[in-house]
Amino acid sequence: MIGKIKKIPLFWKIYIIIVTLVLVGFVVVWTMLWSSLKEYEQSRPEYAISNVISQIESQDTDEFIKYVETNETAFEGEAVLEQAVKDYTKDTFAEGEWTFTKKSGEYTNERPAYQLKKDGKKTDLVVYFTRQQDNKKKKWVLDGISGLKCMGESYTIVVPENSKVMIDGNILGSEYAVETKDAEVLSNVAKYIKMPQTTTYIVDSVYCEHSINAKGPVYDNELELISSSDNQYVYGFEADKKLISEQESRIIDITKIYGRYVVNYEGFSKLSSYILPGSYAYSYLSKISSTNRWLEVSKEPEFSDMKVFNYQSYTKDCFSCEISFNEKVTYDNGNVQEYPTHIEYIFVKRSGRWYIADMVLHK
Repeated sequence: MIGKIKKIPLFWKIYIIIVTLVLVGFVVVWTMLWSSLKEYEQSRPEYAISNVISQIESQDTDEFIKYVETNETAFEGEAVLEQAVKDYTKDTFAEGEWTFTKKSGEYTNERPAYQLKKDGKKTDLVVYFTRQQDNKKKKWVLDGISGLKCMGESYTIVVPENSKVMIDGNILGSEYAVETKDAEVLSNVAKYIKMPQTTTYIVDSVYCEHSINAKGPVYDNELELISSSDNQYVYGFEADKKLISEQESRIIDITKIYGRYVVNYEGFSKLSSYILPGSYAYSYLSKISSTNRWLEVSKEPEFSDMKVFNYQSYTKDCFSCEISFNEKVTYDNGNVQEYPTHIEYIFVKRSGRWYIADMVLHK
């Protein structure tokens, strides 16, 4: 015999319904509250900058490339510029502990601005946001990043006029030449020669390292690089090998006479025959003996480590060179001194003979 089905009392039915309705209501209210809280959280600019930090930490920085300031073109071409910007962005947002603070003086409620920090140190990077309407919801979207600059380098190259300047073996065009002027080093001998000139080339927007060299306009010889700093390359004039072989021993002899003269061991007459009368060198050297106040020299000075170098032929009638040496001087009182010396001579040819027309004492 089948038993009777026990009926649930009305009270419990009502109780279950009420509890169910309360639970459903709680879930609905909680869902609505959670949605509102989430929507509120996402509407705050701190949420947007936190997302940027997350992108940096995951190295997902391709979006930032468009904010990198660059030159309009690169010397090497568009493909090199594009790769340089990618590499720059990757290096800038390298791994580390990235945080942010409000940018003082720039942050506003209409355009929040945050300065980025890396490993606790402020960077030059400032991130900006703007409010955007999306499906009836307002949210903050990235509006710019300042401090991102990938500008490339600028090369300045100074060579004798009409020289061939080559970058990676390719001749640099005349469109890069910005100035041609008299060679400054020859200002004191301008009245004796037709002044040679130098040409300055400027190459902007250089994003790679390059091999730079130059060849002279007379002998097509490789020009010596005189100085290179801060991407400025200065090349000397060509050296005439025949002239070097003819003049080097004579330059050494002149220098030894000069060395003896400046310590009052010999008179000016021994040196004067090598100096161009009326020149700056003649005026300068002729006064040395009257201004020097040396102690009496007991024996002939000794010279060591004498080296002649950096020959530059400006014209067929003018060249320069440098010479360095140590001069050892012994005085009557027994005192012995050594004087490191570095001289630059400028020679001018007159009547088939070379004379010193200018000289510079380098420190």
